[in-house]
Amino acid sequence: MENLLVYGSGDRLAILEKQVRTLLEWQRVITASSRRFFSKGSPASIVDETLLSSARYQDSPTLPATDLSQNLTPERRDKSSALQILDILERYGHNGNRSEQGWLGKLDFLSVIQGYIDAGKPVRMIIPAFPFKSPNRVEKVLGASPDLGEELALVHLNGLCETVTEVYRPGAEITILSDGIVYNDILGIADDEVWEYGECLRALAISKGLQYIRFSRIGDVLGIHHNGLKKDEYMTHASCYRRELIAKFGDPNFDVRRQIKDDKDTCMTYRGYLKFLAVDLKRCSSTEVTSTKAKFKNHVKDVATAMIVRGKIFAKALHSGFPDYVRLSIHPSVGKTKLPIQLIPQRTGAFGMTPWHCSIAVGIDGSYQTVHAADVALTHDLVYHNGRPYCFRERSDLYDWGATRVSFEHLYPCGLIVRPNTETEEQPSLRSIDMVKLRDLAEYQSPIIARGFAEATDPDLFISKAHEFGEGLPPSQETQSLHPPGENVSKRSYNVIIENDSAIPLVDDDILQLNTVEEEHAQDMTDTQDSELEIYESPSARLEFSTCIDTPAAGSGYTLFAASRLFFQHLPFPHTTEELENVTWRAENTDPAADTPTDQPLIVRHPVHKTPCLRWHNQWSASPTQLPAYHVSTGNANLDLTSTVNQLLHDRRVCLRFTFEKGDLLVYDSISTLRAKDDVTSGNSGEFWRMHVD
Repeated sequence: MENLLVYGSGDRLAILEKQVRTLLEWQRVITASSRRFFSKGSPASIVDETLLSSARYQDSPTLPATDLSQNLTPERRDKSSALQILDILERYGHNGNRSEQGWLGKLDFLSVIQGYIDAGKPVRMIIPAFPFKSPNRVEKVLGASPDLGEELALVHLNGLCETVTEVYRPGAEITILSDGIVYNDILGIADDEVWEYGECLRALAISKGLQYIRFSRIGDVLGIHHNGLKKDEYMTHASCYRRELIAKFGDPNFDVRRQIKDDKDTCMTYRGYLKFLAVDLKRCSSTEVTSTKAKFKNHVKDVATAMIVRGKIFAKALHSGFPDYVRLSIHPSVGKTKLPIQLIPQRTGAFGMTPWHCSIAVGIDGSYQTVHAADVALTHDLVYHNGRPYCFRERSDLYDWGATRVSFEHLYPCGLIVRPNTETEEQPSLRSIDMVKLRDLAEYQSPIIARGFAEATDPDLFISKAHEFGEGLPPSQETQSLHPPGENVSKRSYNVIIENDSAIPLVDDDILQLNTVEEEHAQDMTDTQDSELEIYESPSARLEFSTCIDTPAAGSGYTLFAASRLFFQHLPFPHTTEELENVTWRAENTDPAADTPTDQPLIVRHPVHKTPCLRWHNQWSASPTQLPAYHVSTGNANLDLTSTVNQLLHDRRVCLRFTFEKGDLLVYDSISTLRAKDDVTSGNSGEFWRMHVD
């Protein structure tokens, strides 16, 4: 344990003792499970610090970022991968046990994951979910079809699998097994509605390019495979599926009331059923069960109990049909037999409602909240998409663009695309955009991308519209910029930036020197021959306005935007925002001539909405980029937080990976949002015109 003492001190004994206990607990877990997933001939007792340190744990202070897995033998690297994958699942999950031990079933799930790694196959997970929309279409949901809630949930699950590919090359897959026809007859939902809901989900996954999401039906569990199943076939067999399911997997001796009483997970599920059924069945048309409060309450209990019984049957069937899959669940639990996963993370940290039991309310800050429709009908506007109710959006004048008709697409996990409505009018020009509203939106929902506006690549119009934001700032120090002769430099300067193919770290733009990051070509966009070159000293810029002139080929590189709001929302235990308010950091690089930040505050407050914003430069090696290597460390924290910050900034629950199109206009707030760039693989790295505005 000597390596740990390097990063601690005598007055931090309690923290170190906790970390030692955590490592010893993992040593016990790995040793006990070695017979299940260690390769034959490997001594079960060999569990060294290198293996343990190579995985990150959400419930313990994070060690400095070091890719220790590169020093492991292939055998031990595989074992490290299993731990890292389980850590990813826990980050996306929810621990109902609320203890430092985390999920109670870690040992069993580690062995399942290790089995896939030993075989060199993708880790396969299954989640029974997405049955149908709640029958209460008045107070809870917006209709029978999927909406923004399902879209967010599917993108979120796909992001979990994408994250696994970063630590284990074969990656992971999540199969969604619809349990619609297991429960729909109990709740009065027709079989054809279950079918239509499932078909819409499949179309949504295809349209969003969610390559790690799979779908399955009860027929697969029963061994009745219908490739290319059509709706009429499904309708013919749906009731038969239910009867076969009950006959094959039902247990006549199952005591449901004792199970609810004795099993914590079952009790938590039952209580959840009572809560949502009280609203789901409120609009029940049967006067027999709604005539009195007592009758209705008893009816809710009966339905909840019946759902527990059906759930037990379905769980046995699921295990029979998918025995080697990692079992995920949409219900809170202690993680003993199934791992609870949040489908739509909530800013409060609470376990949010599932999308088929709620509507989505989008806050003015871009946050997503699971709500009942009736609770926000008076404070939010109902938004339609493709002619269907889609979500609620917090009411604000920022979305009213007057005569310019536009639509707004909220991105996950952050950001907003603004498009002109070209169905009823000609394509509007960049001239028609209210730049003040665009700026104000960016201060809350950065980044903002305006897509589909004409004249977006007109240089004079670009400069003119940029100055509608406020006073434009000259280019950064040593950044080359040309302007037409005789023009006032402070009001007409801009950068023409040809990006190189190298990756760029997530960093506060006020810290980053542009000339070390991008290959900048000084050129006048109107008359190169008559231009004159000048270099300016630039003050700090708060907003950036850019237009995309050329872009890499699709899929060959992304621009990354990490939102401070989401960073603090997903900050892992035991860290808190209040703790980080007092932390400073410094950076050291391999370029002796370069200025490096020292004693920088980790958190600053936004000048408009006063929320905490992260100020940071990612840990960076010289190998993947033309930048010098950066070593970043926190100076006055209990332990170095570098690994925690770097990991969370790239977390797909925090960081948007965006692909630009030619003509896109970008406005982003460099205080609330950190930006980076992936490596470009196509050879065409892209061109942007850029101005900074205070």
